[in-house]
Amino acid sequence: MRRLKTLLAIFTLLLACPFWRNIDAVVIISPFEWPSSLAFTVWFGLFIMVPVKMLFPKVKRVILLVSYLIYFISAWINPSLSKMATENPEFSHCGPLSYTGSLFSIRNFLSEAYADDLEIRNQLCWLRKLISNVPDNFENAAELNFYLKLTRDKLLKPEFKYRAALPLVALLELRIFATILERPDKQWMQDSLNFWISQYTYEISERDYTWINWPHADYIKWEYGLIEKNWQNLVEGLTIQK
Repeated sequence: MRRLKTLLAIFTLLLACPFWRNIDAVVIISPFEWPSSLAFTVWFGLFIMVPVKMLFPKVKRVILLVSYLIYFISAWINPSLSKMATENPEFSHCGPLSYTGSLFSIRNFLSEAYADDLEIRNQLCWLRKLISNVPDNFENAAELNFYLKLTRDKLLKPEFKYRAALPLVALLELRIFATILERPDKQWMQDSLNFWISQYTYEISERDYTWINWPHADYIKWEYGLIEKNWQNLVEGLTIQK
């Protein structure tokens, strides 16, 4: 029975990192803070505290409870996205408790697949920030045009413009025009998407990683390839019909 509990605890700890990484999707997609905070607290309880108790049954419950309480408070007071300014896409833009936010600063010491994975996720967090920062309205056309130019200049800054980030780029421009237009023009949408398709061309699915990156390399190539290889269908879905 003891061996079974030990194996189960080790297996759960091994799953902790993949599940932690997947919480980034909540951070990137949700416009609210509470879903990611809830995901972090549930993850920490199930994948860290439970297996630790199984491996070290003599650890006092009060110690585990205090540890969980500290993490719980941290998860609810720390923002899901960092407070770094959006002017520089190379800053760390995911929250400090997230997978990407925690590991982004050491990406240069990791293998290629892990570094690329962190880079693209950080870019997605950056785009999520840009979407959240769009004003609710613009006073006039001049203000709108200035904001569009400012946004375009920012979007052109990244050295590596990942194709998998295109859905958020499209949502960003939709968010801007939704402040003044009830129904964005179909032709404008198509022209805008075509422009960014020509800019955001770096494909993870086409990367040739060395053996040391296995199995993470195969997984991220498949994961990001779902967007990269099916972008045309996504474009048709995002394009609003007249």
